[in-house]
Amino acid sequence: MSGLPDGLRIRAWAWFWPVPLTALVLAAAVYAAAGASPMLAAGLAALLGAGIVAALLLRARRQDRAAEKLRALSIVDDLTDVYNRRFFLEQAERELAKAQRYGTPFALVAVTVDGLKHINERHGQRAGDAVLQAVANTCLNELRAMDIVARMGGAEFMCLLPESDKIDLVAFASRLLDALEETVVAYGGEEIRFSASIGVKTAEGEGVSLDALLAAATDAVAEAKRRGGGCIVVCDAVGDSTAF
Repeated sequence: MSGLPDGLRIRAWAWFWPVPLTALVLAAAVYAAAGASPMLAAGLAALLGAGIVAALLLRARRQDRAAEKLRALSIVDDLTDVYNRRFFLEQAERELAKAQRYGTPFALVAVTVDGLKHINERHGQRAGDAVLQAVANTCLNELRAMDIVARMGGAEFMCLLPESDKIDLVAFASRLLDALEETVVAYGGEEIRFSASIGVKTAEGEGVSLDALLAAATDAVAEAKRRGGGCIVVCDAVGDSTAF
């Protein structure tokens, strides 16, 4: 059982230890009741014991898979398959604490689809859902393995980029904006194009809360929308904002 996951191995052994005792009892019963030879009784008991162990291991695997599926459902947005708001906030709190402890950069990038309501009204709700899925996939393609993206609700996404300075963030936001503008969603025989507003909030060694940083990133993306959308607004560590 050395190849099994730790949790599965523990449960398998917990169920397995009574099997030899049960097998011995069955062997004795078979030998006494049927007058079978000791070899035959032992063979039947071993076969029965092996079947019981296999059934228990199969049950344990199914329980592990069910638990993994439930966990995935609890942390992933069911429409876009990126993380949900709750999981994002948990991870962001940990990363912020780490950044403040070691004085490393910490950044949030807010992304909102421009005109999603218009897309829904013109093409239907499912078309809007397809756009949101496309945005999520584009974000995933542009992010590093260490970064996190989540759907915060509606047309809003938030990216967490730990250990990224302002130059890295501006480069990422620019690539993401270009990629979103080039994205075409085919739906109902039509091609749907859209733009996005992006707000960037950087922090480095600041003694501020995650709520304050999230609010700043949200304000930055709101400013981008006020400027007509399809642009980026960066709010740096000292609160200065730059649009481009």
